[in-house]
Parts: sequence; structure tokens; C-alpha cells
Amino acid sequence: MAQDASVSGAAAPTPISKKRPEELFELRLRYGVAYRTGSQSDATGPGLGYDGLTPNDPGLQGWVWPLFDGLLGFTAGVSREGFALFDRTTNARVTGGGLVRAHGAATARFRLGPVRLEPIVGYSLNQVAEFADSTAPTFRSGTRHGLLLAARGLVDLGPVTIEGRFDYPLSLAATDGSGARATSMGYQAGGGVRVALLRTGTALWGLMIDAAYSTDRLTSTIDATQQHIRGGLSLDLQWKEEEKAAQLAVLKVSVVFDADGAPAPKARVAVQGAPGSPSLDETGAGRLDELPPGPVTVRATLDGYDDAEASTTLSAGTEAPVVLRLKKQAPKVGSLIVTVIDKETGAALAGATVVINGASATTDSRGLARFAELAPGAVTVELSAPGFTAKTEAATILPGLEATVNTALVSAKRRDPATVSGFIRSARGGAPVKANLVIPEANIKAKADDSGSFVFRLVGGTYTVTISAKGFTTQTKQVTVKDGDQAIFNVDLQPK
Repeated sequence: MAQDASVSGAAAPTPISKKRPEELFELRLRYGVAYRTGSQSDATGPGLGYDGLTPNDPGLQGWVWPLFDGLLGFTAGVSREGFALFDRTTNARVTGGGLVRAHGAATARFRLGPVRLEPIVGYSLNQVAEFADSTAPTFRSGTRHGLLLAARGLVDLGPVTIEGRFDYPLSLAATDGSGARATSMGYQAGGGVRVALLRTGTALWGLMIDAAYSTDRLTSTIDATQQHIRGGLSLDLQWKEEEKAAQLAVLKVSVVFDADGAPAPKARVAVQGAPGSPSLDETGAGRLDELPPGPVTVRATLDGYDDAEASTTLSAGTEAPVVLRLKKQAPKVGSLIVTVIDKETGAALAGATVVINGASATTDSRGLARFAELAPGAVTVELSAPGFTAKTEAATILPGLEATVNTALVSAKRRDPATVSGFIRSARGGAPVKANLVIPEANIKAKADDSGSFVFRLVGGTYTVTISAKGFTTQTKQVTVKDGDQAIFNVDLQPK
């Protein structure tokens, strides 16, 4: 049975400190337009300049975060920029084509509250438009291979996320449209706003509006520069783990000994209604995570101690601590009722003194004396009364039960002989022996029966008993009895 005094009340639940869930994978499909300006100077032609709106600007970019619990990942992306050059006078198309930007890189992410920073290092490929001889322009694309140094910053405002980006490809190698060696440089900066649309399981759909500015330069026998102001709309898809922690609770259990507060790591803990039980560490502490909100009952058990039990209510998103204190079990006790009568008259003997384990009681008018909370085991019952011969009885106390002793005291003027009984056996094998018993002081000669048992009566005193049998060594023993005693006297004879 659980003891109320052995339980410390549960403290107030504390909010769970949980990580903001991050996406495990993100995919962004973009389509936009770009306003482009540029110029080229070359040794063979007069040079040229251009500006205008390019409506065909699609792109695809992805992020995946498989390492170190989502702190380290990879990103890759590709986009194609349509390009066409028109004669300003006739509006006739002169030349055109497409330019590709691509990258693959490693990235990490660091969060401080709602702000997240993602440094990026990897490889980038950028194509830059140039037109060979500006006298008769023909679209060609120069290529820059670079070490991509970039960063992305995000501010999470719930359903709205603000994003900023900066890319700087450090040129490693570059060629112009003819394949000749060239030099190239450039950068890109931009940002956008993502609005969450809906969630289907672990998939979060969003829409993003972005804008960016970029500049590129390619120098060989020609010197071509271009600038973009780009705007677009992206369909953004993120995979995130279910945010179960916000709907579940944590139970923290601590089991200690009530006497000194020391931990009780060997205690067994059960939580009613929970799918499992917490295991205790060396400090006597354990926990269960992801429990549904609601009332729970916690019980700790340990051999030799009363069960400790407590109830608490789990709230979503909180930790509920419970401390259970184990109290040492008190010895289970029994009781004894002694009934004393006058042997001569059979009447109840009031005023008799009964002593058990040093505690005494006096019989009432019914001859009864009651003893409670006695430790289990054998006890000696000492009885005395004025004018009566004192005597001793034996009783056995059993846990949770009431034992009884019914006895009679003999008047001191009349002696009540003791009864002595026992068995005589062979010390070798234990077979019964039909031995002879002689008590000179009482002028008694007796013989054991076929089972080796005997019985005789003696008034109180000390006697010498001689036991003999053919084929066995004769023994002499002393026996002391009191009037009214029931004495047991067993003898083992040694064969000759």
C-alpha cells in the first residue's frame, strides 16, 4: 500500500526546451524576368551597348541536410537566362542564345533565435555573353569556373520568412567564347520573402517573391560587362519532421530514500497508462519522453520498503517532475491473548500477572490479558498470582494474526506435577530404542515403548535420569522441571 507521507508532491511543470524544427530538404522552382544592361569593346569593331528586358529566366535549386543532426548539408542549383540582341533602328533580331549559371556546394547552418545564417563554400559555373566582333555581332558565351564563397541569411517570422543572399565566385579559370584564356569576375546579391501556403504531413508548401542584382565581366581580346536586375516567383517545397514535441509532454522521475535523501537507483518504477517505464540512473533519476497530456500515476517499489506513489497531470510541451520517497517497512506484528483460570475450580483467575518480553499485564475479571504489536517468533509467557504456583508457557507469534494461550494456575497448597515426555533413538541411524529409564529421587522406573517414546510425571525439582538398553552405552542426565511444566526430553543412545 502506498504511504502518503512517502511522496513529495510534483513540482510545477516546466516548459520543454526544444529545438525549432528545421527542414531536412528544400526544393525551389523559380521563374522570373531580368532587366539586363551591358556593353562590349573589342579591337576589331566599334563596340556596342545594350539594355532590355529578358522574360525567360527559369531556375531550380535544392538543399539537403543529412549530417550532424541537420547542421551540415549540401546545396546545388542551375538556372538558364534567355538572351536576344536586337537592332535598335529596325528592331530586327541580330543574335541570341542562352546563358547557364550552376553551382554545387557544402553549407552549414547556425541559428540564433529566429535568425539563421548559412555559410556556403563550393564550385560555381557562370556563362557571360560576348559577341566576338562588334562589327557583325554573333552571340557567344564565355565561361568562368570559380570557388563559390556565399552566404544565405533567413529571419523566421512564423508563416513569413525573409531571406537574403550574397554570392562571390572567386575566379579559378575563365575562357571567352572562342575558348581563349580570359579573366572574369562578378558577384550577386539579393533577397526575397517566402510565405507559407499549406502543410501536408511533412511537406510544407510556400511561395517566394525575390529580387537580385548581379554583375559580370569577361576580359580577353574583348572586354564584355553586363548587369542584371532580376525578379521572380518561386514555388518552394520543404520537408520537415512533425512537430510532435509541442503536443507531447515529458515525465521526470526521481526516487530517493526518505531517511537521508540518498538516491535509490535499484527501485522499480511503473507509470500507469504509459507505454513503458523509466530506467533509473545512478542518481535515482529517469524520464519518459513524448507522453500524451493528461493525468498519470507513478509508483516506485523496492523490497523492504513501502511503495511510494504520486499522481500528476502532464501538460503539452512541458516537463513534469515527480519525486518519490521510499520509507523502510515497519516489522509486521501480531498479538497474543492469554487466558488464566484456577485449575482447581475452573474459574477465571483475575489479578494474575502475565509477563512477555519484559512487558507485563494483569488479567481482568474474565482472566484475560492482551498483548499487541508483538514481533513475530517464539515468546515465553511467565504467569504468576498470589497464592498460586508460578509457571511458564510458550507461544508463537505470527504476523498479522492473534495467538492464544489458555492455561491454569495451581494453588500453592497443591502441587501440580510436571509432565515429562520424549523419544529415545539410536545415535546411529535414528531407530527407536526400547530403553529403560530410572529416576531414583522419584522412585520411578519406566520403559520406552516400541516407538521409543515415554512419558512420566514429576513434581517440581531436579532429578537424575539413567537411560540404558542392551547393546547401547548407558547415559545419565539431569532434568529440572517446575510444577505444571510440559517438558520435552529426547535422548540419543550410542551403540556399543
